[in-house]
Amino acid sequence: MATESKATEGRTGQNNPAEKAKERIVLLLEPIEEERKRCHSFISDQSPLYDVETAASGKEALDLFATRSYDAVVMSYQLEDMEAEEVIRSIITDNPNCPIIVTTANDSPELAIKMLRSGAMDYLPKFGEYEKFLPRTITTNLQRSMLIENLKDMYRRVERASLDEALLNRLIVNIHGSLEMADTIERSTKALLTEFNVSRIIICLAEEDRSDMRIRRQMTAPDLKPISDKSILFEKYHDLLLDIGERRPLVVMQDDTFSFAQDVRMEMINYGILSMLMVPLVYRGKLMGLIHMDQTDAPRLWSVAEINLMTRISNQLAIALSQAKLYQIVEAQSTSISKLTELCSQLNEVVGSTKELTERTESREKVRVKLSSREMEVLKKVAQGLSNKQIAEELHITEGTTEVHVSRLRKKLSVNSRAALVRFAYENHLC
Repeated sequence: MATESKATEGRTGQNNPAEKAKERIVLLLEPIEEERKRCHSFISDQSPLYDVETAASGKEALDLFATRSYDAVVMSYQLEDMEAEEVIRSIITDNPNCPIIVTTANDSPELAIKMLRSGAMDYLPKFGEYEKFLPRTITTNLQRSMLIENLKDMYRRVERASLDEALLNRLIVNIHGSLEMADTIERSTKALLTEFNVSRIIICLAEEDRSDMRIRRQMTAPDLKPISDKSILFEKYHDLLLDIGERRPLVVMQDDTFSFAQDVRMEMINYGILSMLMVPLVYRGKLMGLIHMDQTDAPRLWSVAEINLMTRISNQLAIALSQAKLYQIVEAQSTSISKLTELCSQLNEVVGSTKELTERTESREKVRVKLSSREMEVLKKVAQGLSNKQIAEELHITEGTTEVHVSRLRKKLSVNSRAALVRFAYENHLC
């Protein structure tokens, strides 16, 4: 009976050209045949963009979900074969973005809370001609579901950007933490191996009087074979950079078929490299060297965000190496007073800017560790002189929530006034 009903209700008009224009598929789960037909009729007649399929039991609904996806679910709380909460949880597990609307003749706040906690998005009592409200309720909840998903995606992207920025700041602190070239290379190699969790990290520098690359530091995972200084990997990449005239990162998988990949495939197989990323070190247009990272345990699909982050890191490392080189020149020519004065002046400017960058980066990092992203936003608005009401309007939160954030900021930062919060923000370069 349920199958026949489903076929007649859910497939009616499938040869009608208008059916092809329907954009959303709604699953109607209602054990009472008369109500099922009435709800189906109201949804289909009032919402031409909705295609409605029906089920008479929880098991039938779950079987349908196993064969296709639905944009929304309207289901009765009173089911004969399963508990409504069990059906809701089963649907939400595999379809977290599918809005579920529960209808029931037993209206009570406790039941509504129970359904919402199970994963339902809305709740509609079966009072009067309740089915008239179904089309609007479905539309509202579909829009709400899309909005929630967009907000989640935005939050994920902001969180990812925040994590990348924090990672970059940590690496900058390590990279600019010394003016000794060997120490700079050592700190950078160790930090990159740890932060990116790669199998091998190599920093090569271009020789002044030669046209090739030489390995200056190599770190690998335990029991991993190091790459020889005579490997053609770096020579080929160096030649490629000269040929194309561009200083850009290069991602290579072991099974890639473009020219460079074919040239180095045997070398990659020899060292067990399944994927690698090579980023040039360029300072003021001059190629100084490269950063090599590879993965040997599994092919790594380097994301655009990772490649962009590595490009920014390589720029910082190129600056740090240039500063270290300048420092070495100062030490080597210390006997020449005139040259020493000129170079020391340059070095003081470099050290001053480096120190300011390091202090600012460390200060921001400490504050980020201490505060949440929302608290950081509120602190910046307070530093701009905005009132709680203005902050709430700009951040799209309530004024009460803003007051809570300001109170937490005073407590976390151990200050007693709003003026102290402003002073803290300016002292730590947060605005």
